[in-house]
Amino acid sequence: MIGLLATFVIQFTHIWDQNEIRTDLQEAVIESASDPKKFKPFDDGIFLLVYTHDGVVLRGNVPDLFPKEAPPSFDAITEVSHQNRSFLYYDAPIQHRPGVQGYIRGVVPMAFLDRKSNSMFFALLFGGILFVTVAAIGGYWIIQRGLKPVRTVTNLAAQISLKRDLSERIENIPESGDTIYQLASTFNHMLSSLEESSNREKRFNSDISHELRTPIAVIQAESDYARQYVASLEEAKESFQNIFVQSKGMADMVSQLLEIARLDSLTNIDKEPVPLSQVAEQLAHTYARLSKEKHLTFTSHIDESIIVYGNQILLQQAMANLLDNAFKFAHTRVHLEVSSGSTIHISVQDDGIGIPPESIPLIWDRLYQVDPSRTSKENKGLGLGLFFVQNVVQLHEGTLQVESTPDVKTTFGFELPIHNNSEI
Repeated sequence: MIGLLATFVIQFTHIWDQNEIRTDLQEAVIESASDPKKFKPFDDGIFLLVYTHDGVVLRGNVPDLFPKEAPPSFDAITEVSHQNRSFLYYDAPIQHRPGVQGYIRGVVPMAFLDRKSNSMFFALLFGGILFVTVAAIGGYWIIQRGLKPVRTVTNLAAQISLKRDLSERIENIPESGDTIYQLASTFNHMLSSLEESSNREKRFNSDISHELRTPIAVIQAESDYARQYVASLEEAKESFQNIFVQSKGMADMVSQLLEIARLDSLTNIDKEPVPLSQVAEQLAHTYARLSKEKHLTFTSHIDESIIVYGNQILLQQAMANLLDNAFKFAHTRVHLEVSSGSTIHISVQDDGIGIPPESIPLIWDRLYQVDPSRTSKENKGLGLGLFFVQNVVQLHEGTLQVESTPDVKTTFGFELPIHNNSEI
């Protein structure tokens, strides 16, 4: 691009100078022919000569190699060449000089213009080389400096791939708000998400291994005992009963894990208008009967005609999970409330053992259980119910709530947004 620009500038300047020197030549000759006081033998590259009418030079110096036999040129500027040298010349008759007959000739060697063009060429060449050198060095420095965070990201990604350590982060990136900073921030955020997900999966694998180890061990022990020592039908039935209980627990766990895995993979669900009040009333009727068997007091307050936009099966199962959880740990009473205001609020309250404050952020994790008392034989659970509720609420764009005072009361709930009729 610099070479093309230089060529254009040189050609344009050469043509411009030619036109300008032609004009200057013509003006200088005409002025000298009309006013002898303005005659100068040499001025700004123009040689002026005084000729007699028969071609004898009276004043001025003829440029080297200019052909003396060149005929007069009164009508236009003429270009003449001699021994590889070119000249422009122009003649005008002498006026207002009594007793003098002749003409003024102006001559311009083309070598004068060539020297100007060559000087400009070398100036542009030197300037172009200097500019390209400075631009290359400066551009390389700027690019290296600008791409340093990108190289940091690349090297960090290679280290993570090699070490499999997701705790690494990109540091020392100035908060400039440019694209590089956004790239580094996004990469750090991605690493945090991956690390959290990886840690959660590790805990899940550890927990599920622990949960499955016990029933598998019981089944193996019962089978081995029955194979070697059972001598009567009653003893065999007892062993089969233990095996059945353990295998059923494993089947329930696998079923819930599959359901949760299905929810994890969903980013959207089929939604339709759900008569939430009717769904809640049916659950209240079912759990009212169950409360009599468990000798608990069950109460409910459900607003009428609540319609929510969502998946009826998932919402019903989420509310049932909260009720199951409350019935496991309640001492005397359980309360269900479904109300509508700026949002739709669903809550379940019990007077059970409660949850310590430090455990509340963890209760939504898979297989998490607060303490051994919550996994005692009569309150045996898999630790998947609240995780399921969390996924359902997130798919319905809702928010979760939990409040607990140990041995006083615990309230689990969630709120769902209200959609207008056009959205439904």
